[in-house]
Amino acid sequence: MNKSHDKCLPQKSDKSAFTLAEVLITLGIIGVVAAMTLPAIVHNYKKQEIEAKLKKFYTTMSQAVKMSEIENGPAFYWSKSPRIDDGNGGNGGNGGNAGNRDGVLAFYNTYLAKYLKKTAEIDKGGTSISVMFADGTAVRIGSGYCFDIHFDYNGAKPPNTQGVDMFDFLLCTEEGYNAGLLRNRQNPFDAYFPSHCNRKGCTREQLISSCKSNPISCSSLIMYDGWKINDDYPFKI
Repeated sequence: MNKSHDKCLPQKSDKSAFTLAEVLITLGIIGVVAAMTLPAIVHNYKKQEIEAKLKKFYTTMSQAVKMSEIENGPAFYWSKSPRIDDGNGGNGGNGGNAGNRDGVLAFYNTYLAKYLKKTAEIDKGGTSISVMFADGTAVRIGSGYCFDIHFDYNGAKPPNTQGVDMFDFLLCTEEGYNAGLLRNRQNPFDAYFPSHCNRKGCTREQLISSCKSNPISCSSLIMYDGWKINDDYPFKI
């Protein structure tokens, strides 16, 4: 072999590493992309977490009511003692807010407690009771014409704002007109529908408008959308 001929051939370069400037530029580009996409990723994750926990809560509570009905009879025949009625659907004229905390606790222990997995002791405060569940969510239960059930997907953590991390439901143990809504025997536990329509009569536009003006009915909008928080949801999650 002619070694002198080999010396004339192009030699391969041993330079394969990035320069410091190239590394810094690459890291800078990655940082900019991450800064632009991370908030959207976090937002989508949080939204999906709320959706999943809301759907789970609704399913769990609906099943608890149905199991309790098997043992205790139809919900519309359950004890009415938690609601102190002055004959006008209220407690001494207080618009239906009974304020019977001990009665609410007795109702919960009698009809719901054994069918729900709780981890924390029941906290009694004001006119309602609060219960922590095994998945970190919580509910506050108060008694009006129906039982007002306030679901908090992240427990006691902030912001504790209706329509953002707190969502309202109703458990009605009797037929009647509550918040303008005629309840029915098939759904004693339900989302909080606005006063001017019901589960079958609301349009999506009505639900969006109601959620925006009165966040207690936001649960009905999310239920209507298949337990999804869509881009036109009135509040920032």
